[in-house]
Amino acid sequence: MTRTETLALYRPIRVSIRRITDLAISVCDRADMMRAAKQLGFWVNGTIVFPDDSAMEMLGDVALFEPNQGGRRAFDRFLSEKAPQLDAADFELAQRMGKAFFSLFRCKGKHEVAGIWLEDLLDEGRSLWLMDESAEVFVPAGATFGMRLFDAGAFYVGFGLLPPVDEETIEFCVKSMTRSGRSPFRYSLPVTLYGDSLRADRSPAGISPSLLGGVIGSGTDSHRKRKSRLKQRNRITR
Repeated sequence: MTRTETLALYRPIRVSIRRITDLAISVCDRADMMRAAKQLGFWVNGTIVFPDDSAMEMLGDVALFEPNQGGRRAFDRFLSEKAPQLDAADFELAQRMGKAFFSLFRCKGKHEVAGIWLEDLLDEGRSLWLMDESAEVFVPAGATFGMRLFDAGAFYVGFGLLPPVDEETIEFCVKSMTRSGRSPFRYSLPVTLYGDSLRADRSPAGISPSLLGGVIGSGTDSHRKRKSRLKQRNRITR
C-alpha cells in the first residue's frame, strides 16, 4: 500500500476505536471497577481516588481488558451484550479488539510506508507493523514500553496507555515468560507497569498521544465526555 492508501484505511479505524470503547465502558459494573481500583492501588477508604488524569485511563483499561478471578473480561461481556448494536464495520473491529494483547515492545524505527516497526520482546522479537501517525514523530528508535494492540488486518493498531519499561523489568519478564509462560508479577503486566509509572511519576501518556485514542481520545471534548462517564461509574462506596 502507498502512504495515502494506508492512512485512508487507518484513520477510520482510529475513529471507530473511540466509538467502540465509549460504548464498551458502559458494561463495567461495580465489581469490575472495584477490582481494577484495588489492583492499581486506587481504592482508599471505600472509594476510588485518582492520583492524576492518567490514572483514570488506567482504571478503564484494566476494568475492560484484564480478566477477573473467573477468567472473564468486561470486554467479553460487551462483545456479547452490546457490540451487536454497532454497525457491521464497527462490530467486526470490536471483535478484533477483543483479541488484543498486552506485551513489551521496542521501537525498531519508522516503517517504510507509515507508522513504526515494533519488536515484541515477549514473543522472541517478532516484528510488527504498528500504524500510528504520531508514533512516527514521537517514538524514537530504541524506545521500550508496554502496550495493548490488536491485528487490524493490514497492520497492528494500539490503544490504551503506554507505560514505560526499563531494561531490568524487560529481562525479568522475558526470563519468566520463557520459563513458565507467565508474568512474574502478582498482578497482570499492565497493572504492574501502570503502578510503576505512577510510583516513579512517569506519565505513560508521554510517548504518543494518538496511541491513547482507544480509551481517552485525542480531542478535548471527547476526553471530557469519557472522563465524566467514568467518574459517574466510579462513585463506589463500601
